[in-house]
Amino acid sequence: MTEMNAAGSECTRNLEIEIPAGEVEREYTRIAQGFQKQARIHGFRPGKAPLSLVRQQFAAKIREETLETLVPAHLRAAFERENLEPVSTPALEGLKYEPGAPVTFKASFEVVPPFELGDYHSIAVEPSPVVVTDVEVNDALESLRQRHSKREDTDATEAADGLVAWTEASRLPDTPQAPEGGAEAGAPPEPPQELPIEVGSAETLPEFNAALRGMKIGEERDLEVTYPGDYPNADLAAKTQKYHLKLNRIQSKTVPELTDAFVKEATGAATVAELRDRIHNNFKAEREHEARHKAQDEVVDQLLKLTPFPVPHALVEKQIDAKLRRNLNELADRGIDPRKLKLDWSQLREKHRETAEREVRAALLLDKIAEREHLEAPEEAVTAEIERAATELQQTPEALRARLTEDGSLDRIKNSLRQDHVLKFLLDRNHGQPNSSEVNS
Repeated sequence: MTEMNAAGSECTRNLEIEIPAGEVEREYTRIAQGFQKQARIHGFRPGKAPLSLVRQQFAAKIREETLETLVPAHLRAAFERENLEPVSTPALEGLKYEPGAPVTFKASFEVVPPFELGDYHSIAVEPSPVVVTDVEVNDALESLRQRHSKREDTDATEAADGLVAWTEASRLPDTPQAPEGGAEAGAPPEPPQELPIEVGSAETLPEFNAALRGMKIGEERDLEVTYPGDYPNADLAAKTQKYHLKLNRIQSKTVPELTDAFVKEATGAATVAELRDRIHNNFKAEREHEARHKAQDEVVDQLLKLTPFPVPHALVEKQIDAKLRRNLNELADRGIDPRKLKLDWSQLREKHRETAEREVRAALLLDKIAEREHLEAPEEAVTAEIERAATELQQTPEALRARLTEDGSLDRIKNSLRQDHVLKFLLDRNHGQPNSSEVNS
């Protein structure tokens, strides 16, 4: 007899399964006969011991193999009969197996609960306009010139705007220490470091510019710097720090002119105009990608609001596992041993839980829309992803596709690309591509 009921949550199902005694005995006998053919029992030639003696001597192993065969088979049959698709490994309890009696047990597992899609055709998301200004392009060209600038020794003895001051800079010990390495307040001062500081540059903090102007080689000065709240180094942001400076030497800085010859040597572009177009198009493509990604996130937000439903705990845990694996791989790629970080894995799992649950729910919704709209991952997208991965792994696309097919990864790739295709379908049917704007300034 098979019974189904919800227990614990809307995602949990219980099955009570009974395997008829006759079927149990037939399977037990079949397995015992297999043991009989190989059994070595004292007083009998190999394979000639009586079946009754084999059943008696190998009872525990025969019983174990009988259950390993019958239990999964009856679970699968029950899943098909009840039209269930478990997303977690069934937990078995109360298994009873007595000679001559039926085998009975209970199985508990999770499924995706039934849910009805909301009106996803009503979703309306307008991608943000894409704007690329002449100022941004000019800034990128100027940055290119600055990266290819050259420093040369000069006869100058006094620092001034446009010159590069090679300065020993040390933090003073009478102020709270906040070095990038994370030393605590009151720590000994760091040894001074000689740094090239371009006087008058917009990238140099105003306090350093003011202190260095007019400073002569060999001269020493103290200064106090208040860092802005958005300073990239979080240890220094919005803090005040005192420094001691000593000017060691001064160099001039030569910045190449923006000519066709320069850009060809530096970037391969034939002309300044071609490089300008290239920079403009790169900015545009990058921002269109960002705008589309943001719009797709908004589509998902609306989908989740339209169709709230519980998600299986097992799928959330699996998603968290995947996130943690990616984190570990990123640490390994940076040469960091996670075992030395003393990570609180329970805290990390909880940190990812809300996002993981959102991603699982979104994936289930997108899969259901794909089925209803008969959407599949475009083959060209699958091929492109395999070719990209093959290049990264230094394999042929054919060899990588074969391996991905064998280990089941290809299906996961196709499923991910299918979900992307659904998001594109939902976005394009309402508002299409992000708007592009050309702004001259």
